[in-house]
Amino acid sequence: MSKMISISEVSKMTGVTIKTLKIWDNEGKLKAKFKTSGGHRRYDIDDIKKFTGENNIQQNTQRNVFIYCRVSTKKQADSGNLLRQKERLIQYCNDKQYNVIQIFEEVASELNDKRRELIKMLRRLNEVNSIIIEYPDRFARFGYNYLQEFCKSLNVNIESIQQNEKLQPNEEMVNDLISIVTCFSARLYGARGGRKVKKDIKKSIKEIEKERGENSEDNNKSDSSK
Repeated sequence: MSKMISISEVSKMTGVTIKTLKIWDNEGKLKAKFKTSGGHRRYDIDDIKKFTGENNIQQNTQRNVFIYCRVSTKKQADSGNLLRQKERLIQYCNDKQYNVIQIFEEVASELNDKRRELIKMLRRLNEVNSIIIEYPDRFARFGYNYLQEFCKSLNVNIESIQQNEKLQPNEEMVNDLISIVTCFSARLYGARGGRKVKKDIKKSIKEIEKERGENSEDNNKSDSSK
């Protein structure tokens, strides 16, 4: 029987992160032989040697990539938006036969200039050829071109699988606009003033949405009476 090795040993042999190996196992790209009673993966060393040998032959043409996925709020993450976004990006990379080095995911506003996962990824651009995102606004709503030029200077391409953002009633854009106004209000009037402005804006938006809803109902009633 061949020697069984742990996932951490496989990571060292292949140069692939443990997180990516787990994804590959689930997708059938590089299957573990079995799992222990404690849920730990065990791999056949002969399978790994064969896999790394095949990869060495293909490495000149293989495209190494990072995946970056993001949502603005915890509510969006809890509703499954972040998970579905990640699954779409993984499927895209599989279809293109890209080698996913690591997946970076976070819950943060696009206006947050201290996004931890984004910063971690930018510090490791020497490891990849491309960054795969769902669409440009997921990377940055403002200053995207600057980031794109920075990545280009390191010979890294930003590849978006969609060009147009699909938002539910512009929810994310509204959140970002509120954040902008709150930020500048806080600078002018202090933290309490900023919070008050934020509450007032949210209240105004709810009133506008309610009014639009009522007008829509009235128009429907008017149409049906004709």
